[in-house]
Amino acid sequence: MTFKEHLIQSIGEKEAELLISSLGHKSEHAVLLNTSKISDEEFLKEFPLVKPHPIVKHAFIYDKDVYELGKHIYHELGYYYLQEPSAMVVSSLIDFNEDDLVLDMCAAPGGKTIQASFKMNDKGLIVSNDLSFSRCGLLSNNLERLGVGNVIITNNDLSKIYLKYENTFDKIILDAPCSGSGMFRKDEALLIDWSINKVYKYQEIQKELILMAYYMLKPGGVLSYSTCSYSKEEDEDVAKHLLENSNAELVNTPSHMCFYIKDIGIRLMPSHFNGEGQYIVQFKKPGESTKTSFVHVNKFPQLVSGNKDVKKVNNYLFAVNNGLELKGFNIFRYGVKVGEFKKDLFKYDLHYARSYAKENFNKVELTLDELKKYLYGEQLSKPNSYKGYVLLAYKNTAVDIAKTDGQIIKNYYPKGLRKKF
Repeated sequence: MTFKEHLIQSIGEKEAELLISSLGHKSEHAVLLNTSKISDEEFLKEFPLVKPHPIVKHAFIYDKDVYELGKHIYHELGYYYLQEPSAMVVSSLIDFNEDDLVLDMCAAPGGKTIQASFKMNDKGLIVSNDLSFSRCGLLSNNLERLGVGNVIITNNDLSKIYLKYENTFDKIILDAPCSGSGMFRKDEALLIDWSINKVYKYQEIQKELILMAYYMLKPGGVLSYSTCSYSKEEDEDVAKHLLENSNAELVNTPSHMCFYIKDIGIRLMPSHFNGEGQYIVQFKKPGESTKTSFVHVNKFPQLVSGNKDVKKVNNYLFAVNNGLELKGFNIFRYGVKVGEFKKDLFKYDLHYARSYAKENFNKVELTLDELKKYLYGEQLSKPNSYKGYVLLAYKNTAVDIAKTDGQIIKNYYPKGLRKKF
């Protein structure tokens, strides 16, 4: 069976023809703002040729030939996260609350986790899991750059531990591994590699994952299931598999001119919306939700203010809003890495500088030229009234923690991140 024949079976001949025709069009790009660092108005003043995302708040569509946002200094400072326009719709449709306990089952590189954290105002707790150790590293780097603090990154095969977490999470994001047909415009190799057998292989994995997810969902909780596949076997058929094998209730599908609705859930397709292919459906578990009790054990209040669970792991100090006993999880990153104890010294981490350090340090504001020099790895000749550790900032946005004698600011920026702007 060819991809076109299969697509006709999934969405009908008319829609299949429209979709195949649209695959030759240029892909668009999107940016999600970190509104704790930059407002919509400030962003639009800097980048006036972007277009508002038609569905997602604080998000914009942009032309990469006009703006190279990934190479801009604002990207380095965590002002925004770059994400595919359709993929960012998934978390935008979930009604996150500040006291939620959330599980993102297949999280890397982190777009859905990051958007959830923004919507939760960095409160509650997100367990952001990925099976790939290397992709957990990419997720960790993104959280650090953006200063996201309410996330524990885990590196697990959840099939081995999910039975420990019955009725645990308020919200679960399952962006399932799939055959990837929705990404053909971005990666032609996926089209060459496509086969109906690949679709069925992933369908079996998806059926297992969605039942696991529902098992871990609290009564009253919401499960979001999504794929970047056009195949009904991986989309509507998996949704029906959950409905047929549980007491799950389908959440009403929102209506929007960009959505294509055929059966259960919604589809985003390049023929209706200039993003890549995405299928999204939500379920609710019947019952009344119970609030999570978050742990606040702070043995280092001089370093981390507020109600955080601050714990020492080996020589490292971490801080997070923790409402979960982590049974069986392999922890890749326990919230914000505050820093490392080295003999009689404490070395502060960049993640801490970008998240919780603001109230604990004197601030030194940098000019744009000074910022560029610092990010390149240079020390700064900058007379100031402070001695010792200071928080460097640009336009009131945290850059890093560095040390000054009142005249020279030593460069503490991580060597692996240094670059010229």
